[in-house]
Amino acid sequence: MKLALAALALLLPAQALAQCAITEPLLAQAYPNGQQSENGVLVKGGGRTIQPRDVVCKPWPWRPELMLAAVPLVETKSAAADETKGDVEILVTDPDGKPLARRLERGMAFSDAIQFGEMSLDTARYDVRDGLRAFGLRTAQYGSSRVNPYMERSLWLYTFDKGRIERVLDGLIVERSNGENNGACEGEITTVKRTIGLGRKGKQGYRDLNVEQTATHETSKMVGDECLTDERPGKTAKIDLTFDKGRYRPGTGTKPRSGDIEKDLFSLIQIKGR
Repeated sequence: MKLALAALALLLPAQALAQCAITEPLLAQAYPNGQQSENGVLVKGGGRTIQPRDVVCKPWPWRPELMLAAVPLVETKSAAADETKGDVEILVTDPDGKPLARRLERGMAFSDAIQFGEMSLDTARYDVRDGLRAFGLRTAQYGSSRVNPYMERSLWLYTFDKGRIERVLDGLIVERSNGENNGACEGEITTVKRTIGLGRKGKQGYRDLNVEQTATHETSKMVGDECLTDERPGKTAKIDLTFDKGRYRPGTGTKPRSGDIEKDLFSLIQIKGR
């Protein structure tokens, strides 16, 4: 596999592997039975393929002896024409790409009318508990409809403690836009953005996550021969997420209502299992 991946590195443009500087050794050690095919690295026994250009990895400044990585594993042949099933494996490795811990997020890379897009690793100072810093995975999704545009960016938080990777935040939406238009000019779109800060200590010593939300509403219409756009601010909001039963959840009084973009908090991505 090492020779196959080395050959692949020569064929792909430099930017294709730029998201992870150790893609080749990481894949060779994490998936030793993988075989190079014309469509990527085929993972034996699971009918899934890895595209090396989609792998992301990053040194962890908090613990410089460790690397963080996320690897999308997408089904080689789709059962349905309009959807693709896929997982994402989260790994903590040594600096050379040798896995020390791994967690498979089943269904995270699912695509249908909403397409699973790029990922990135977030190593900001998410000190969720004294002596315990979480790291983030940011995911993006995009709608395929021109008249009903949709975009979502979400943050997932993980901890690495006692050799285990645990997910503590389930895809908080940090930016989302959706709307409708007539395919030309006239229409409207709403965009919500959220930032996260750390709050007071709560259950099990975990700090609350303080979320601040802003919204904008944009409308466009034809005036004569010109398409004019009007943007106005929506309501701002503050939301507290508290740690409970292994996850950060909305605090008392926060009840997101399905279908309301300004109140829905979590990603459309549905991960199977805990």
